[in-house]
Amino acid sequence: MPGDELSHPTPAEAYASAVAHAAVVRAVFGHPQFKYLEPPTAMICKLDTKNTPMPLLWVADFVQSTYVKYVVPFLPAGATRKCKDIANPWAYADPDYKWEWTWDPTGDGALRDAEGKAVEFPRLPEQDAIEKVGDTVGRDFMAKKLILENGTDIKARLMLGGQEFDFGEEAKAAVAKLD
Repeated sequence: MPGDELSHPTPAEAYASAVAHAAVVRAVFGHPQFKYLEPPTAMICKLDTKNTPMPLLWVADFVQSTYVKYVVPFLPAGATRKCKDIANPWAYADPDYKWEWTWDPTGDGALRDAEGKAVEFPRLPEQDAIEKVGDTVGRDFMAKKLILENGTDIKARLMLGGQEFDFGEEAKAAVAKLD
């Protein structure tokens, strides 16, 4: 997005945003204190909400909601199930999962299917796109605050129920890359 104006992202911008957000989701859901009722698969994960710390559950829901509601709409249908770089944490971690699309950074950039054909990105109505981009910016700010500053900022800690929580180096590095 050129300058300081909000606008519909290009396919390359949408893809880059999805890669960054997917990394945050993977890092939070992969935190060692995150507990599951059974081993997650690419299709389903059953969370153990009783044995996972509440700050971790809350932030996991927040970053996943941000990804699903505000980033994924700019991607082609099925992209998070077909392209590894933007996949959910469990499909991403599955060495046997079959990926159908890859990102081709040449030219303007494109997702390509198994035959090498470019996959078309959707074009949202401009007002919807601007609203989603604006919401993403605000939610990214909040995610950074919660993950990076809950130990030093009382307001961030209060949003986590008054508890300080270490989200780990992977989540901190991933969230720091959000624009």
